[in-house]
Amino acid sequence: MTDQHTPVRLKETRSIDGLNTERTLMYLFPVFLLIACSNVGDNKSITENKLADLLKNKDFFRLRKKLNTAQDKTDESRWLYYKAHCEQAFDNGIQSNEYADLLLSKYKKQLNDTSIVELLTVKATNCIRRCQYKKAADIYSTLLERYHSVLDSSEISNYRNSQQLFGTLELVKPQVIHRHSAIEIATYRNRFNHLMVPVKCAGHTDEFIFDTGANLSTVSAGYATKMGMTVFESDIEVGSSTNITVQTKLAVADSLYVGDILFEHVAFLVIEDEHLSFPALNYQIHGIIGFPVIHQMGEIRMHKDGTIGIPEKAQYKKLHNMLLEGLNPVVQLISNNDTLFFTLDTGAKTTELSHRYYERHKDKVEKNGKLETAQRGGAGRVMEVKQYELQNFPFTVGTKSSVLPDVPVLLSEYSFNKDFDGNTGQDIFMQFNDMILNFEHMYIDFE
Repeated sequence: MTDQHTPVRLKETRSIDGLNTERTLMYLFPVFLLIACSNVGDNKSITENKLADLLKNKDFFRLRKKLNTAQDKTDESRWLYYKAHCEQAFDNGIQSNEYADLLLSKYKKQLNDTSIVELLTVKATNCIRRCQYKKAADIYSTLLERYHSVLDSSEISNYRNSQQLFGTLELVKPQVIHRHSAIEIATYRNRFNHLMVPVKCAGHTDEFIFDTGANLSTVSAGYATKMGMTVFESDIEVGSSTNITVQTKLAVADSLYVGDILFEHVAFLVIEDEHLSFPALNYQIHGIIGFPVIHQMGEIRMHKDGTIGIPEKAQYKKLHNMLLEGLNPVVQLISNNDTLFFTLDTGAKTTELSHRYYERHKDKVEKNGKLETAQRGGAGRVMEVKQYELQNFPFTVGTKSSVLPDVPVLLSEYSFNKDFDGNTGQDIFMQFNDMILNFEHMYIDFE
């Protein structure tokens, strides 16, 4: 390689208008090289801005694609930073933590405290998904002790709550699933269209809601006692779909059967019975099977005939249209030429478009939508809200396309999907014979 300060000599020289071409090129070459270096710097800046924008908007599908060609167009430290986030989003927790650890050991002096907080939060989330509660709690303690000065009051409150939650569970062993063959689970839909699955714990049987939208499995206080769960005296705050926070305790089922699948060391939020009661609807929720249990099943086939199939081996498809935001599955949905991101909620009766969607499509929504009043329920409360209703909403998910006859557009922001365009519901799932939810290869599809 030629040093940039050493001019390249040409094989022949000619005089043009009395100037020696060789000498002229000797002095111009460093200038050309400086311009080239400047272009490299500009290209790195352009790449960095693009990557930062994609991460800010949680567009991990495009971020993943961009990173595949960006390694030689950005500094290694920045590439590792984005890879740690991206691998976390697609549930490659081991790889994500390796990138984060390499960055924190090799380039820590180049990182500001805010970036370190983000990377530690990524690591904690990866640990939670693997039910490594003590590791997650220790990370949250580090965040609160060492990086308190760069956190706002809301972040401090959230980290404290998370530290208390997972610190309470720090001596609990990681959740384990036991299955060695394909399994079918008989289910049914109740009058609210909730998918109900049979559960058994300590000899007591019941039916719990099967809900990907629940970050943690949940049980009423009465049923935690009835099912012989170990209840921990803790004071944890959790939010609901109505933006209401409630105080909860934690419990662990040493063994829990979901259908014929045995799980060990299953953590539950324990909510007082009245917060899971809807007297106006004459409805009482006993329990919810949430994300950690569903995630560990690998692949779930939800059949329209009322059964859930768990194949012995997950089927590979090249769709890759699902990611995880914390403990929330998020699916890529196409509507006309618009690429949208929806939280995936098997416990929701209807699909809805979020406040973020409303802000991005305000003119279209107000022109074509109908303003109405609707009821919204969560955490033992039913409240009235204003929303628009759009008709004939086209969508494509995976390999299938269809139309929703009507879909509400929320005018209020809710924490569970404030960064996304909507929340999927049963009105999408029930249009097809089978919904395939695959956490091994991160996709959702219909048959």
